[in-house]
Amino acid sequence: MTQGGHIGASLALAWAIERGIFHTTPGPELLLIGAALGNLPDLDALMAPLLGHRVGRQRLAHHRFITHAPLFYVLLSLLLAVFSPAWALRVGILTLFHLVLDSWHTDDGVMWLWPLSTRQFSLWPYPAHAGGLFGWNFYRSYLRCLPALIPEMAFGLSGVAVLVTAFV
Repeated sequence: MTQGGHIGASLALAWAIERGIFHTTPGPELLLIGAALGNLPDLDALMAPLLGHRVGRQRLAHHRFITHAPLFYVLLSLLLAVFSPAWALRVGILTLFHLVLDSWHTDDGVMWLWPLSTRQFSLWPYPAHAGGLFGWNFYRSYLRCLPALIPEMAFGLSGVAVLVTAFV
């Protein structure tokens, strides 16, 4: 899933968590925190240039880092639960949902069995990076495929709707 899809999904899910679990109407601040938490697994992508990744010149294989291993967020949530069970639940749900989305319609998937295995699993494998595609060429190819485009659009529009209602 692209960053836009992740942000939209995280906004919609943050709203659903607050309404459905905590029975509150989330304000803009809480929704934006939810969007940030839902994108926590992609911190490795932000650090990639510092680690020698050549942005725009090579494929970023960030699904291979610990930030894309579910056990990491289960343990993080358990640790956080000592201080704040509510925030632990938010972090756990939002980060694990990010990993589910990263397992959808991709060729690199997520390491669901880490640390037992570093094998990556995808729910609907698609050769998204075939032929060395990366950068804008990757997005043009990926978003031409309906199983990728439909969830991207649905989550993106859901996120926009949540933001509009929160700020109006």
